Amino acid sequence: MLKRHPKKTTALVTLAVAALYFFWPGFSVEKPIPKYAEIMVEQFGEQSTATFNVIGVETHLETADFASAAHLQVKLSSYLEVAREQGLLQPDTLVLFPGHIGTGLFAADQKSRVYNANSISAALTPIISYNLVSFAKNYAIFDAQNNRAAAIVRARSQVASAALISVFSALAEKYKVTIVAGSGFLMTPGIYPEGLSYGHGPIFHTSFVFAPNGKPLVDAIRQIEPSAAELAITEPSLAEFLPVFTSGATNYSVAIGADAQRDDVADHLQTEKVELLLSPQFHQRGDLIEYPFGPSPRFKWGMAVSMKGNGWGLSAQGRAAIIIDGEPISVQNDDMIGRLYNLWVSPQK
Repeated sequence: MLKRHPKKTTALVTLAVAALYFFWPGFSVEKPIPKYAEIMVEQFGEQSTATFNVIGVETHLETADFASAAHLQVKLSSYLEVAREQGLLQPDTLVLFPGHIGTGLFAADQKSRVYNANSISAALTPIISYNLVSFAKNYAIFDAQNNRAAAIVRARSQVASAALISVFSALAEKYKVTIVAGSGFLMTPGIYPEGLSYGHGPIFHTSFVFAPNGKPLVDAIRQIEPSAAELAITEPSLAEFLPVFTSGATNYSVAIGADAQRDDVADHLQTEKVELLLSPQFHQRGDLIEYPFGPSPRFKWGMAVSMKGNGWGLSAQGRAAIIIDGEPISVQNDDMIGRLYNLWVSPQK
């Protein structure tokens, strides 16, 4: 007759529950369906003298929008559909999406447990278990202040970069506009034949610009001054590496967060005759809450946007800043309504 061992039974049950908690990813998520949320449009500048326009997209996003590239594309398309209905999509239109959309895509192609989590920490547990081998390898090989988060970024960089290029390439090509694709953390970001992230190496807070043909342009935009939390994961870049783009006869560039306030960035970009500066991350430094480009911007035109939404225990209200002919203004709406900020740009002759 077999004897029962209550302590061993309890230990096995505890182990089984712990294993289920750590390794069970949840259920498959539903296919994306079109979402037609309320979206407001605000206009700035003079259309009669403008040669092109910039549309800043203040998106309202939730965790389910990052379930796959298809989910995010459906959500972002709803904003561009409104812009098209309003007649705002022109051949030289630039569309600026907010920061950390790429970071959210690290959660792409997971199960429901990730998207139902009520905190980032709770969401990371099933992501780690689902990518355990790659996570463990990167955790052991590399070192960072926040090595757990950095190892997740490294383990998921290929997935996130593939989703990023899938979403924004499709949107740029469908709507025939140039898109600044928000920002996100990527390992060794760049434009490679196989994608936007390559091999092993440093992590940067990064943005990309996509042309109307769906192709990424020039090179990755890497942040020079990450925040303290971002610096625990990423490496800083240099102002001299910021690429310059052209729309019509106007040079423009992209600066992430605090980079938009830096003198070395302004010095470099003014040498390149940049008139328009775009920032996918509205940054507040000290008392300069109203001026993410600094209280006296050195650029004639500019726009910064940020994300709205709720998810993983976080809430973002959204905010935008615009430079019109050298004059900065700040816009904040205390609601969760998505918005399009359209700026008519009249560059110097």
